[in-house]
Amino acid sequence: QSGHYGRGSEVDASAPSKKFFNEKFTGLAASGTDGNVRISEVTTCNGEASVNNRKGKVIYFFEWNIVLKWTGKTETSNDNLTGKIEFELSEENSADEVDITTSQNKTGKEHSTIHAIVKSQLVGKVRDVIEEYIRYLQVEHGKQVILPTKKSGGINAQSVKLKQNEPISQIKKQMDSTMLTDRKLEQTKKTEDITCKRESITITDKFQCCCEDLFQCFVNPDKMKAYFQGAAEVDPRESGKFSLLGGSITGTFLEIKPQTEVAMHWRFKDWPEEMYSSVNITFKDTGTNTELKLVQSGIPKYSVEQIRQGWYRYYFNAIKMTFGYGSACL
Repeated sequence: QSGHYGRGSEVDASAPSKKFFNEKFTGLAASGTDGNVRISEVTTCNGEASVNNRKGKVIYFFEWNIVLKWTGKTETSNDNLTGKIEFELSEENSADEVDITTSQNKTGKEHSTIHAIVKSQLVGKVRDVIEEYIRYLQVEHGKQVILPTKKSGGINAQSVKLKQNEPISQIKKQMDSTMLTDRKLEQTKKTEDITCKRESITITDKFQCCCEDLFQCFVNPDKMKAYFQGAAEVDPRESGKFSLLGGSITGTFLEIKPQTEVAMHWRFKDWPEEMYSSVNITFKDTGTNTELKLVQSGIPKYSVEQIRQGWYRYYFNAIKMTFGYGSACL
């Protein structure tokens, strides 16, 4: 038995949560053409978590400050290259809203190479674990505090009602409205099966323009409206949102480095709710053209080819045709 259960109406989930974080984060790994990296240690895990049943309403509370140590190597490095991943969790934010920061312990080309893999691939996997943690609280601990009703006598029959106009975050709405019937539990397990099957893609392409012009095609609202034929709402700043093709594509800018890099959370509307991938786009001046490299991690396996083709159809080819930056024939 994990946690302490008070009269069936309260769960202290702090200790099992710490165990969950240590098991799920330690060993989490990612690799690229230039090296590989893994989380070697959960160096800080301060906070608490609890689940309560108050007057028939399930209330989730958690607040965590977590620091992870990453360790990686390139093909040429003799020593381990290290750095940190840091974030804070609370019930006020959904997984995609959590601000995850990364850093490297030393400067230098090799550290920067591994740090780039951390940002483009490992951060997405960390966010997946955060999503899994929220479901874990729902399924493993939430069911312990739902009390029997007079009508049914079973813990699975009680629904949870929200007060009208109650100010509450999206993730709390999702949690508080959870009815832990056998059917709901089965649906949750199916969703977990889908979300754990994730893959990554890497795409490179060349454009007949300078880095600045191509970079602007991914952050400039006017340029994006041009090649999306008006179907683009863009807030081009870090933490700014975007919505493309009538909401078919949505996400958040994570990092914008002029002429060199754009990182974002990115999702397609047909994916399971709250599922986001991580996209990192870099631009390189080759002297005769600009080379674009895109790395996208956390794509549902069934959607990989659709997403790969979509990048060419809606982004790359459309940019070339609209602005004359090269042949759109592939």
